[in-house]
Amino acid sequence: MIDFAAFSGSVGQPFVDLWNRIVKIGPEWLVALAIIVVAWILSRLIRKLVQKVVGRTSTEGHIDILIARGVEAVIIAIGVILALSEVGMSLSVAMAALGLMSVGIGFALKDILGNLLAGVILLVQHPFTIGDQVRVGEQEGTVENVRVRDTQVLTYDGERVFIPNQTVFNSPIINYTSTPTLRNDIRIGIKYAEDIEKARQIAVKILSTSVGTKNQPRPVVLVESEEEYVALILRFWVESDRNRNLKIRSDIVERLLEAFQADDIDFLHEVREGANVQVKPPGAPDETQEMEDFMQD
Repeated sequence: MIDFAAFSGSVGQPFVDLWNRIVKIGPEWLVALAIIVVAWILSRLIRKLVQKVVGRTSTEGHIDILIARGVEAVIIAIGVILALSEVGMSLSVAMAALGLMSVGIGFALKDILGNLLAGVILLVQHPFTIGDQVRVGEQEGTVENVRVRDTQVLTYDGERVFIPNQTVFNSPIINYTSTPTLRNDIRIGIKYAEDIEKARQIAVKILSTSVGTKNQPRPVVLVESEEEYVALILRFWVESDRNRNLKIRSDIVERLLEAFQADDIDFLHEVREGANVQVKPPGAPDETQEMEDFMQD
């Protein structure tokens, strides 16, 4: 017999009484256990059924997931109540005791409960749905699932990232799929001594003939004056598929650099979009090696 002398008081007494009854009425405890098992199995089956039915009629993102999980929790709670009744525990006293204990449990599980609440809000507000291409903070990829604790994102590098729902809720979210098209800017520097208008016309022609760029809004090439060079900004619109977007950008940059080399237009070895991306034409000297040679001399 377990010694419950140290576990006394108004909070622990209902559970002491429950244990004493379990010792005396073993078969009833087995029935209670069977009720909980049946309730758990039934909740899983009904959850899938509800999600399937609601998913056919609801257009509000993945609200079917939220409703199905709510139904699952209610069925399990009913099963626990029936099981406690079967072993003879006073439900009013037990619920009062559990209420007091839930305060301490709430502090211990505040992160889990916070992620749960954030997940519910995300499912209700649906800033994204499963299958959308999104950027959450520094992570970018396709949403695979929204679970109780985290949001599952498959990055374009093939990495599966599990982002806590609280982090998702508190971070800026860019949903690329929510709009049909996205604007792209490619910057490239041209020396002042070059024919800037000729370079601009070459860029315009490449944009207008590139596969994947939209005719509306029309692609444009803007010119900005910098201290050491003239910046050509190639501005165009593409479909919001980020994987295809990168391929289109790569093709445009490759064709542009080849055209500039063919017309002997001296351009800087740099193409930018936010961060600098180094692009060198064939035969360009290695600047790092030149610096090492200079230091040795």
